[in-house]
Amino acid sequence: MKTPIVCMLLGALGIACVSLTKQGAQVRVYQADVETAEAPAPPLPDGCRLLKTWGPIDQQQQEREISDPYLSQRNQTAALGGNVLYLRSYRFRNLMKTDCSVGDKSPGCMDNLQSWYKVTFGSYACDAPALAELAAAPQPANAAIFRWELKKKTPAPEEPKTVQAAPAAAPTPSAAPIASVGAASLKSKIVALLQEGVGADVIVAYVRANRLASPLTAEEIIDWKRSGIPDEVIRATFSN
Repeated sequence: MKTPIVCMLLGALGIACVSLTKQGAQVRVYQADVETAEAPAPPLPDGCRLLKTWGPIDQQQQEREISDPYLSQRNQTAALGGNVLYLRSYRFRNLMKTDCSVGDKSPGCMDNLQSWYKVTFGSYACDAPALAELAAAPQPANAAIFRWELKKKTPAPEEPKTVQAAPAAAPTPSAAPIASVGAASLKSKIVALLQEGVGADVIVAYVRANRLASPLTAEEIIDWKRSGIPDEVIRATFSN
Protein backbone atom coordinates (compact mmCIF):
# COMPACT_ATOMS: atom_id res chain seq x y z
CA MET A 1 0.00 0.00 0.00
CA LYS A 2 2.98 2.31 0.50
CA THR A 3 3.76 2.77 -3.21
CA PRO A 4 0.20 3.82 -4.27
CA ILE A 5 0.06 6.33 -1.41
CA VAL A 6 3.41 7.81 -2.41
CA CYS A 7 2.25 7.97 -6.04
CA MET A 8 -0.91 9.80 -5.00
CA LEU A 9 1.14 12.36 -3.07
CA LEU A 10 3.52 12.81 -5.98
CA GLY A 11 0.61 13.18 -8.36
CA ALA A 12 -0.92 15.86 -6.17
CA LEU A 13 2.34 17.79 -6.45
CA GLY A 14 2.54 17.33 -10.20
CA ILE A 15 5.43 14.84 -10.05
CA ALA A 16 5.48 11.63 -12.08
CA CYS A 17 5.49 8.42 -10.06
CA VAL A 18 8.73 6.47 -10.49
CA SER A 19 9.53 2.95 -9.31
CA LEU A 20 12.94 2.31 -7.79
CA THR A 21 14.96 -0.28 -9.73
CA LYS A 22 16.95 -3.01 -8.04
CA GLN A 23 20.18 -1.20 -8.92
CA GLY A 24 18.76 2.17 -7.87
CA ALA A 25 17.96 0.76 -4.44
CA GLN A 26 21.71 0.29 -3.91
CA VAL A 27 22.39 4.01 -4.43
CA ARG A 28 22.88 5.98 -1.23
CA VAL A 29 21.67 9.59 -1.03
CA TYR A 30 23.46 12.41 0.76
CA GLN A 31 22.54 16.08 0.86
CA ALA A 32 24.53 19.20 1.69
CA ASP A 33 22.60 22.38 2.53
CA VAL A 34 24.50 25.58 1.66
CA GLU A 35 23.85 29.06 3.00
CA THR A 36 24.30 31.12 -0.19
CA ALA A 37 23.64 30.60 -3.88
CA GLU A 38 27.38 30.74 -4.65
CA ALA A 39 28.58 28.47 -1.84
CA PRO A 40 29.94 25.13 -3.12
CA ALA A 41 28.91 21.85 -1.59
CA PRO A 42 31.56 20.23 0.63
CA PRO A 43 33.63 17.71 -1.33
CA LEU A 44 33.01 13.99 -0.94
CA PRO A 45 35.84 11.70 0.24
CA ASP A 46 38.80 11.10 -2.09
CA GLY A 47 37.51 7.65 -2.98
CA CYS A 48 34.45 9.11 -4.77
CA ARG A 49 34.65 9.68 -8.55
CA LEU A 50 32.22 12.11 -10.19
CA LEU A 51 30.22 10.58 -13.05
CA LYS A 52 27.67 13.29 -13.90
CA THR A 53 26.07 16.48 -12.59
CA TRP A 54 22.72 17.97 -13.58
CA GLY A 55 20.24 20.58 -12.45
CA PRO A 56 19.47 22.75 -10.66
CA ILE A 57 15.76 22.17 -10.19
CA ASP A 58 13.35 24.16 -8.04
CA GLN A 59 11.87 22.02 -5.29
CA GLN A 60 9.30 22.91 -2.65
CA GLN A 61 9.59 21.66 0.89
CA GLN A 62 6.47 19.53 0.42
CA GLU A 63 8.28 17.46 -2.20
CA ARG A 64 11.24 16.94 0.10
CA GLU A 65 9.03 15.64 2.90
CA ILE A 66 7.91 12.66 0.81
CA SER A 67 9.76 9.51 1.83
CA ASP A 68 12.60 8.88 -0.65
CA PRO A 69 11.79 11.77 -3.05
CA TYR A 70 14.72 11.11 -5.42
CA LEU A 71 13.82 7.77 -6.97
CA SER A 72 14.43 8.90 -10.54
CA GLN A 73 17.82 10.40 -9.72
CA ARG A 74 18.86 7.22 -7.87
CA ASN A 75 17.93 5.13 -10.91
CA GLN A 76 19.92 7.47 -13.17
CA THR A 77 22.95 7.21 -10.90
CA ALA A 78 22.76 3.41 -10.92
CA ALA A 79 22.50 3.39 -14.73
CA LEU A 80 25.76 5.36 -14.86
CA GLY A 81 27.49 2.78 -12.64
CA GLY A 82 27.39 4.97 -9.54
CA ASN A 83 26.43 4.17 -5.96
CA VAL A 84 26.09 7.63 -4.37
CA LEU A 85 23.71 10.49 -5.24
CA TYR A 86 24.96 13.76 -3.78
CA LEU A 87 22.64 16.79 -3.58
CA ARG A 88 23.56 20.43 -3.21
CA SER A 89 20.55 22.23 -1.74
CA TYR A 90 20.09 26.00 -1.40
CA ARG A 91 16.95 27.57 0.13
CA PHE A 92 16.21 30.63 -2.01
CA ARG A 93 12.69 31.42 -0.74
CA ASN A 94 11.96 31.28 2.94
CA LEU A 95 8.48 32.40 3.98
CA MET A 96 7.92 33.16 7.65
CA LYS A 97 4.77 33.21 9.72
CA THR A 98 3.20 36.65 10.04
CA ASP A 99 2.99 36.53 13.85
CA CYS A 100 6.77 36.25 14.25
CA SER A 101 9.14 39.17 14.50
CA VAL A 102 11.42 40.05 11.61
CA GLY A 103 14.63 38.05 11.73
CA ASP A 104 13.21 35.29 13.93
CA LYS A 105 14.52 32.08 12.37
CA SER A 106 13.43 29.71 15.10
CA PRO A 107 11.79 26.45 13.91
CA GLY A 108 8.38 27.56 15.16
CA CYS A 109 8.48 30.66 12.96
CA MET A 110 9.43 28.91 9.74
CA ASP A 111 6.63 27.87 7.39
CA ASN A 112 8.67 25.05 5.88
CA LEU A 113 5.96 23.84 3.53
CA GLN A 114 6.21 27.14 1.65
CA SER A 115 10.03 27.19 1.37
CA TRP A 116 11.67 26.64 -2.00
CA TYR A 117 15.07 25.12 -2.77
CA LYS A 118 17.38 24.92 -5.75
CA VAL A 119 18.76 21.39 -5.88
CA THR A 120 21.72 20.22 -7.97
CA PHE A 121 22.45 16.51 -8.41
CA GLY A 122 25.75 14.67 -8.70
CA SER A 123 26.24 10.98 -9.43
CA TYR A 124 29.37 9.40 -7.91
CA ALA A 125 31.10 6.03 -7.84
CA CYS A 126 32.62 5.64 -4.36
CA ASP A 127 34.96 2.89 -3.18
CA ALA A 128 34.48 0.93 0.04
CA PRO A 129 36.56 3.24 2.34
CA ALA A 130 34.69 6.30 1.05
CA LEU A 131 31.32 4.59 1.61
CA ALA A 132 32.37 3.73 5.17
CA GLU A 133 33.36 7.35 5.80
CA LEU A 134 30.02 8.57 4.50
CA ALA A 135 28.10 5.97 6.51
CA ALA A 136 29.78 7.21 9.70
CA ALA A 137 28.46 10.74 9.14
CA PRO A 138 25.67 11.92 11.48
CA GLN A 139 22.13 11.44 10.19
CA PRO A 140 19.35 14.04 10.60
CA ALA A 141 16.30 13.65 12.79
CA ASN A 142 14.06 13.71 9.69
CA ALA A 143 14.66 10.38 7.97
CA ALA A 144 13.07 11.61 4.72
CA ILE A 145 16.00 13.96 4.11
CA PHE A 146 19.53 12.65 3.94
CA ARG A 147 22.39 14.91 4.94
CA TRP A 148 26.11 14.48 5.23
CA GLU A 149 27.63 17.01 7.59
CA LEU A 150 31.35 17.60 7.39
CA LYS A 151 32.96 18.07 10.77
CA LYS A 152 36.09 20.21 10.76
CA LYS A 153 38.80 18.87 12.97
CA THR A 154 39.90 21.34 15.61
CA PRO A 155 43.68 21.28 15.91
CA ALA A 156 44.94 20.49 19.36
CA PRO A 157 46.51 23.49 21.10
CA GLU A 158 50.27 23.47 21.00
CA GLU A 159 51.93 23.00 24.32
CA PRO A 160 54.37 25.77 25.25
CA LYS A 161 57.93 24.80 24.53
CA THR A 162 60.21 24.89 27.52
CA VAL A 163 63.96 25.11 27.26
CA GLN A 164 65.58 22.55 29.48
CA ALA A 165 69.18 22.66 30.53
CA ALA A 166 71.25 19.78 29.30
CA PRO A 167 71.79 17.25 32.05
CA ALA A 168 75.28 16.99 33.45
CA ALA A 169 77.28 14.15 31.98
CA ALA A 170 77.24 11.16 34.24
CA PRO A 171 80.57 9.68 35.14
CA THR A 172 81.50 6.76 32.92
CA PRO A 173 81.29 3.60 34.99
CA SER A 174 84.26 1.33 34.88
CA ALA A 175 83.73 -1.85 32.92
CA ALA A 176 82.75 -4.81 35.07
CA PRO A 177 85.27 -7.66 34.97
CA ILE A 178 84.27 -10.58 32.74
CA ALA A 179 84.04 -13.85 34.60
CA SER A 180 86.17 -16.81 33.49
CA VAL A 181 84.44 -20.16 33.21
CA GLY A 182 85.44 -23.62 32.18
CA ALA A 183 84.55 -25.06 28.77
CA ALA A 184 82.39 -27.86 30.20
CA SER A 185 80.42 -25.49 32.45
CA LEU A 186 79.82 -22.99 29.63
CA LYS A 187 78.80 -25.77 27.25
CA SER A 188 76.15 -27.10 29.65
CA LYS A 189 74.65 -23.62 30.05
CA ILE A 190 74.59 -23.06 26.27
CA VAL A 191 72.85 -26.40 25.67
CA ALA A 192 70.26 -25.51 28.32
CA LEU A 193 69.62 -22.15 26.61
CA LEU A 194 69.20 -23.87 23.23
CA GLN A 195 66.72 -26.33 24.70
CA GLU A 196 64.65 -23.40 25.98
CA GLY A 197 64.51 -21.91 22.47
CA VAL A 198 66.80 -18.95 23.15
CA GLY A 199 68.05 -17.37 19.90
CA ALA A 200 71.66 -17.70 18.76
CA ASP A 201 72.24 -13.92 18.92
CA VAL A 202 71.31 -13.89 22.61
CA ILE A 203 73.53 -16.89 23.33
CA VAL A 204 76.44 -15.18 21.52
CA ALA A 205 76.03 -12.17 23.82
CA TYR A 206 75.97 -14.51 26.82
CA VAL A 207 79.18 -16.24 25.68
CA ARG A 208 80.97 -12.93 25.24
CA ALA A 209 80.02 -11.95 28.77
CA ASN A 210 81.49 -15.18 30.15
CA ARG A 211 85.15 -15.53 29.20
CA LEU A 212 86.57 -19.02 28.88
CA ALA A 213 89.50 -19.75 31.12
CA SER A 214 91.32 -21.13 28.05
CA PRO A 215 90.46 -21.40 24.32
CA LEU A 216 88.58 -24.45 23.12
CA THR A 217 90.66 -27.30 21.84
CA ALA A 218 89.94 -29.05 18.54
CA GLU A 219 88.36 -31.95 20.43
CA GLU A 220 86.13 -29.56 22.43
CA ILE A 221 85.03 -27.76 19.24
CA ILE A 222 83.97 -31.12 17.74
CA ASP A 223 82.15 -32.03 20.95
CA TRP A 224 80.31 -28.72 21.01
CA LYS A 225 79.34 -29.06 17.35
CA ARG A 226 77.96 -32.57 17.94
CA SER A 227 75.92 -31.19 20.83
CA GLY A 228 74.07 -28.89 18.39
CA ILE A 229 75.78 -25.63 19.31
CA PRO A 230 75.75 -23.24 16.29
CA ASP A 231 79.03 -22.13 14.68
CA GLU A 232 78.46 -18.46 15.55
CA VAL A 233 78.26 -19.37 19.24
CA ILE A 234 81.47 -21.39 19.07
CA ARG A 235 83.14 -18.53 17.18
CA ALA A 236 82.09 -16.10 19.91
CA THR A 237 84.26 -17.95 22.46
CA PHE A 238 87.36 -16.88 20.55
CA SER A 239 86.41 -13.20 20.45
CA ASN A 240 86.57 -12.72 24.22
